[in-house]
Amino acid sequence: MLTLFVFGVLWATAICQGRSLPFWHQSVLVSPDLQTPGTRDLELGELNFLHTTDTHGWLGSHLNQANYDADWGDFVSFTSNFKHNRVGTSRDLILIDTGDKHDGNGLSDATATNGQLSTEIFNEQDYDLLTLGNHELYTEENTVLEYYSTATSKKFRDAYVSSNVDFVTEDGRLVPFGSKFCYFKTPNRNIRILAFSFMFNFQRANARAKVTLATTALQQEWFQKAVSQYPEGEIDVIVIFGHMPITDPEEHEINQVHSIFRKHYPRTIIQYFGAHSHVRDFAVFDELSTGIQSGRFAETVGFLSIDNIKSDTPKFSRRYIDFNKNQFSHHSGSSTLTEKGVKLSHKISRIRQELNLNDVVGYVPSSYHMYSKPLSSKHNIYNLLTSKVLPNLKSDRTDESKSRFTIINTGSIRYDLYKGNFTKDTEYIVSPFPNNWTYVEVPLSLAEGVADYLNDGPVLYTSMAPPEVRRKKHYPGSCPFIHDPHLRKGYTTSDDFGCDGDDVIHNSELVFRIPNVVQSVELKRVGPEDRVHLIFYSFIQKDVLRALNDLSKNLPTHVEYTDAHCQNYGGDSTKDLLKQYVRDQQLQSHK
Repeated sequence: MLTLFVFGVLWATAICQGRSLPFWHQSVLVSPDLQTPGTRDLELGELNFLHTTDTHGWLGSHLNQANYDADWGDFVSFTSNFKHNRVGTSRDLILIDTGDKHDGNGLSDATATNGQLSTEIFNEQDYDLLTLGNHELYTEENTVLEYYSTATSKKFRDAYVSSNVDFVTEDGRLVPFGSKFCYFKTPNRNIRILAFSFMFNFQRANARAKVTLATTALQQEWFQKAVSQYPEGEIDVIVIFGHMPITDPEEHEINQVHSIFRKHYPRTIIQYFGAHSHVRDFAVFDELSTGIQSGRFAETVGFLSIDNIKSDTPKFSRRYIDFNKNQFSHHSGSSTLTEKGVKLSHKISRIRQELNLNDVVGYVPSSYHMYSKPLSSKHNIYNLLTSKVLPNLKSDRTDESKSRFTIINTGSIRYDLYKGNFTKDTEYIVSPFPNNWTYVEVPLSLAEGVADYLNDGPVLYTSMAPPEVRRKKHYPGSCPFIHDPHLRKGYTTSDDFGCDGDDVIHNSELVFRIPNVVQSVELKRVGPEDRVHLIFYSFIQKDVLRALNDLSKNLPTHVEYTDAHCQNYGGDSTKDLLKQYVRDQQLQSHK
């Protein structure tokens, strides 16, 4: 597939379109060194990075997974301890996040305004560079929250960079969503850095934001001025971070960006930090350029170092750090938590109680997996949904006597359902979206081909699949399969540097290919031309209509399906249907 308190204050001058910022923050000493058996250590360089991405509200730990038992307070302690104990004053450290902080966990999603409290928690981390993801752009309230609470906040306004996203003000003006670029020198080694950030070609932004294609933005006047102001001879490292996959076999957006930068900076180190596809990944672009992508859901902290920066042969090293307390202690050289980290952990615990996220609504007797079990397995979550959960969907808007095909895109399911208590939090973890149901009445012969059509096409929006499933450059089995009773299951990452990127050797997970969509089919006595209900999420309406129109070309009577044919089906969301199913199963088991 695919961490600090210090004596004194260190400062670096950073210029983000004319502004200066304090680059590091005050900290305090902790100790001692710890040893964790089976851990691959980090190889520090002159310039070091810690990277998070796609946290999606997972700031309160993974309560059913020991691999990821650290919360955001532990992470804040880790970064402080890491900086003091490991980086010191002879090297430099930059902390980066590349967006997507909503939709995936009750801590972010259970508040009246999505992300209202989780944004406060997230912003306690002292990021040096950060930006937004597409999940900050789906709703106006999320975009407004991100812009005013983070992008233009006193703490982050000089660290927040977005080179191709604009914010739309109340009076309709377009203003940059943060800085277009940022220049600074690191405090210890005086490394000159020029930073940019790009969002992938996201075209579903709400009315309060505008995303410009990255390659188009790089033709604009602001970029030409930046190149003129900071020519190659005055830059040591270009950092390009943003919400864009570093391995993109379909759109190749990041490769196009790289080609443009190489025209202006042919011999400068360019370091990429990616996002969006929820994987651990590392890519080599050329001998002076690599990229790292650091997983998802606060499962991973990515580590990247560059050594020999001012030579013709820089050295790059990477690690994917498991987001747990043991690994944080090992890599930082300290088991002592900082005062700030402890307070933040207590705050998270208190908020979880206030939001009732620990309230138990049922018990899950066995785990259900997205990719480590085949679609045919009773322990596959999509199998559970299509065979047991979706048939319970009821409509108060239409005739339920008709046969129906109920389609969901697999990307709408965000995480495995683990054995144990099913809590309010679990609802958001498995499927956080509203999932409004839409239906079209069509002939049976047309409805039965839609799922196959969608599964033969491109990925529908965000796929949660591991890279073995999605990518073309690495294949299942490219790393040795590990099965050791003393090891936990976890990531075995295959990337451009090989199979040793994970900081802990894990037992390998089996990975099975999962389609774009799955469906629940409930047929009554019908003929090929009898009318049936084709039910789907409004989120994929455009794709379903495209499928219907392509397929209907082969029918004797061609119909051009439009939004006007789509009607509201009503009924509970998938997460509510799943909750009710778990509750009903528990009641039956006690009879």
